[in-house]
Amino acid sequence: MIPTILITGFLGAGKTTLLNRLINHYRSKRTVLLVNEFGEVNIDAQRLVKGSYETVELNKGSLFCICVRTDFIAEVERIAQKLHPELLIIEATGMADTAEMENMLALPVLKKHIHLSVNVCVVDAQNFLKVKTFLLAPVSQVSKADIVIINKIDLVTPQVLEAVKEVVISLAPGARVVATSYCSLDLARIEDFQRQNIVGTGTPGEGRPDPVVSVTLNSEGSCDMAAWTDFVNSLAGTILRVKGNVTMDGSVFEIDATTDRWTQKKIPGQKRENRLVVIGKDVDQKGVTEAFGRLFQN
Repeated sequence: MIPTILITGFLGAGKTTLLNRLINHYRSKRTVLLVNEFGEVNIDAQRLVKGSYETVELNKGSLFCICVRTDFIAEVERIAQKLHPELLIIEATGMADTAEMENMLALPVLKKHIHLSVNVCVVDAQNFLKVKTFLLAPVSQVSKADIVIINKIDLVTPQVLEAVKEVVISLAPGARVVATSYCSLDLARIEDFQRQNIVGTGTPGEGRPDPVVSVTLNSEGSCDMAAWTDFVNSLAGTILRVKGNVTMDGSVFEIDATTDRWTQKKIPGQKRENRLVVIGKDVDQKGVTEAFGRLFQN
């Protein structure tokens, strides 16, 4: 039986930061990462620390898609039978319904290979109270978690943090709750946790996905900083997550955004590229794609 850590959490909560901490923590173990990204490419793979672990990616979209569910089950079985890891870490897309994932992991074909040791959910203290009001995934993720990490507490007031804690405890009354910045916590709290055998609560595929789309944008060249600012403003009110690299005024910037927070950090020495993943509700996929392309036509 392969010990397995499941990491869930809404878009931009800090799952990759936690994953990097776990990679460093378990350097002595033969580890496999199974990463399900909501979109065509896994931007976060570029942000993982180096190590001897092996990564398996599923980048076709949400696990609600039958093709992805089939691939997920096949990959977990292959990992167990061919790779024989000492530890399996599954990072779910930010749009994952945890109940759906547990139903798959409880299938006999997988249950005979792996033991789900702990389900860790990362919560963004800054936007959780907002997104939970109109999306199902963030609520499902918290309610099924064994450990909830309320992250980014440096970005909220004590009053907001207390309100988030109250909601988290109401959704997952039996979970351990930890408040952090940059997912900085004693990883023994994760390592030492042992949950009971997983029991499915339904048939995989019975859930319903949130009405969210992912658009992958690619282009060549360098855009003007002012034009980029106009493009960002045009996305206001529709985006849930934006991540990738964009070349502006000849320099490459790492872009990272959630509903309320945009950051762009210059990356010295990075190869020029323009690849962006935009995830949101009511996103005009054609319009966004064309607008992104126009940025680099000058």
